[in-house]
Amino acid sequence: MTGLLVGYGSIGRRHLTNLHSLGVTDWAVVHTGQGTLPLDPPCPARIYPDLPKALEKEVPSFAVIANPTSLHIHAALACINAGCDLLIEKPISHSLEGMDELAAATTALGTKLLVGFQFRFHPALMRIRDLLRSGSMGAPLHARVIWAEHLPSWHPWEDWRKSYAARAELGGGVHHTICHPFDYLRMLFGDPVTLFATLTRGGPLKLPVPEAANVVLCFPEGLSAQVHLDYWCRPPMHRMDVVCSEGSIHWDYMTGSLRVSHTNREGCQVDPFPSVDARNELFLSEARHFLGVLRGSEESGCRLEDGIAVVRICEAIDRSAASGELTPVNSLSPPNGNTTYAEQGNGRAV
Repeated sequence: MTGLLVGYGSIGRRHLTNLHSLGVTDWAVVHTGQGTLPLDPPCPARIYPDLPKALEKEVPSFAVIANPTSLHIHAALACINAGCDLLIEKPISHSLEGMDELAAATTALGTKLLVGFQFRFHPALMRIRDLLRSGSMGAPLHARVIWAEHLPSWHPWEDWRKSYAARAELGGGVHHTICHPFDYLRMLFGDPVTLFATLTRGGPLKLPVPEAANVVLCFPEGLSAQVHLDYWCRPPMHRMDVVCSEGSIHWDYMTGSLRVSHTNREGCQVDPFPSVDARNELFLSEARHFLGVLRGSEESGCRLEDGIAVVRICEAIDRSAASGELTPVNSLSPPNGNTTYAEQGNGRAV
C-alpha cells in the first residue's frame, strides 16, 4: 500500500506519522516549499515539488489531502482521477464551488473517502450520542458549544499571520478552521434547517478573516444550538452543554470530563474521558478507521456528504452574517449512521 501526502504542514505530518506507525511504510510527499514546517518526514519518503509530478511518477493506493483549505478540491480531483482513495482534511473547502464535480467523480470511480473530522472518534461524543439515542435523557431541547483558541500559540515555528487559518485566499477564518462543532452537532442532532450568525472581523488580532463567530443553529422540532468560536482565548476552552427534557449533559474536552444529570435521580454521574492531552489518540483512531475503509472492512464514518454539509453550514454563516437575517442551510442527507427520535416515537432527530 502506497500513500501520497499532499501538503506537509502540521496536520499532514501528523497523518504521515500515524499511518506509518500503523504499517503504511511506502510514502510519497508533495512539498511545494511554500509552507512553514521544516521538511523532516518521520519515515523515508519520495519528495515531489508539486502534485502533477508526483502523480506522473507514482501510483498511490490512497492520498491524504492536507494542503490549505482553498486548495483541497483541486488536489482531491487530481488524486481521484488518478485512481486514489482519499482521506481529505476538514473542511473539504471554504466554498461549495467544485463540490458537484467532486461528488460526481467519487461516485463514477467508486472512490473510498473519509473526511478528517477526528472528533467523530472522541469517546465522550460517542457516549453522548448513545445517551441521546437511548431516550434515557428524553428529548434534547438546547445545546451550547464554546470552542475558543489562541491562534498565535498554535504553531510556534511560524508567523501566525501568514498561516492558512489567518488568510482569506487559503480558506481561513475561524468558522472554517474550527468547524468541528458543526459536524459533531450534525452527528448528534441531524441537519440544521436555518441559522443566524454574526462574524467578528478586525478584532484584537487585526486579521482580514473572521476572528470570532456566534452561530445559532435551528433544528427541527424546536431544538436549537448556540456555537461560539474564536481565535482569542488563553488558555483555550472547548466544552458543550446539552439540555434535555429528562436531564442535562456537560462535556469539557480540555479537562477530560463528562457529567450527566437525570431529573429523576439525585446527584450526577461524572466520568473521565480523554482530554486535550490525548489529542493524538483521536487521529490514531481516525487513521485505523481509514485503513479499515480502504480494506473494505468498514464503511466510512464521515462521508463526502457529511463534509459537504459542513461547507453548506459555513456558507450559510457567511450569508447570515452579511444579511443580518435568519438563513436557510439547505444541508444534504443525514449523517452516516444517524437515527431519529421519529423512530422512537417523538419526532426529533438525533
